[in-house]
Amino acid sequence: MGYDPNIIFRSAHVNTCYPTLFRKVDVPYIRERIETPDGDFFHVDWLKRNSMKLLILCHGVEGSAQSKYIKGMAKYFFERNWDIAAMNFRSCSGELNRLLKAYHMGETDDLSLLISKAAHYEKIALIGFSMGGNIILKYLGETKNSPKNIIGSAVVSPPCHIPSSSLKLELPENFIYKKQFLDSLKEKVLKKSEMFPGALDFERAIRAKNLTEFDNAFTAPVNGFKDAADYYEKSSSIYVLEKIAVPSFILTPLDDPIMDRKSYPFEIAGKNSYLTLECPAFGGHVGFSSFKDYPYWHEERIYDFIQKIK
Repeated sequence: MGYDPNIIFRSAHVNTCYPTLFRKVDVPYIRERIETPDGDFFHVDWLKRNSMKLLILCHGVEGSAQSKYIKGMAKYFFERNWDIAAMNFRSCSGELNRLLKAYHMGETDDLSLLISKAAHYEKIALIGFSMGGNIILKYLGETKNSPKNIIGSAVVSPPCHIPSSSLKLELPENFIYKKQFLDSLKEKVLKKSEMFPGALDFERAIRAKNLTEFDNAFTAPVNGFKDAADYYEKSSSIYVLEKIAVPSFILTPLDDPIMDRKSYPFEIAGKNSYLTLECPAFGGHVGFSSFKDYPYWHEERIYDFIQKIK
């Protein structure tokens, strides 16, 4: 059965915001710090039951393993005999990372490192939300010899084409999301300016009026991109979707308020038999809300997809 929400959740903005404000999901994570080859670190929050199946979860911009959508999916799979590794991208765990740079929308190295450390699992599934979904798709599309124990993936509302979705985010009706992202990023940059005085023009980033200005001032230069446009283009998974060779489920509602139509890869999914694209009429951005806290429809739908992979 498809997602058929209460009339209240047929508002994309209500559907998007409701879980963050009201949903309650608790999971007993155990945290691990993973050191990276470049001298930095990130945290992974684990749920372990000595399974040989592992679910790796990747969150969205300024989210974390504590995000309600991560905890809901973690709980659902954990109760069905999967181990869980919920990534916190660099600077997102509550502890600022060591380096000037943190994470970005196309950075796949840390995901690759975590996967390599999970080589003993017989099966690994990857699930990502928004930015985390784009990162997973980009990893699968650009990795020529991905580990054989990766059986498949599922992603919710991935901005496959970041340039167009970044413009969509700037629309007046999306002000609340833009402000939330920007305020959180600026707070981190202010702390980075104290850690690395004079490393770049931090004031320019702190004065940014939108995410493109912020990415021009901070994200692009610290990660080796020419500018925000270069960063968005090179980080978009849309250009490697045709190369994905494991079963992958893309779930993006048609009413997602911050997804431009270029992030709905209808044509590519039609040509690549490994891709399944599903676009319900409702759902908002990583929403699929319900008045019951657990489970949500998309958790059941994605579990069903992963379980059916041969």
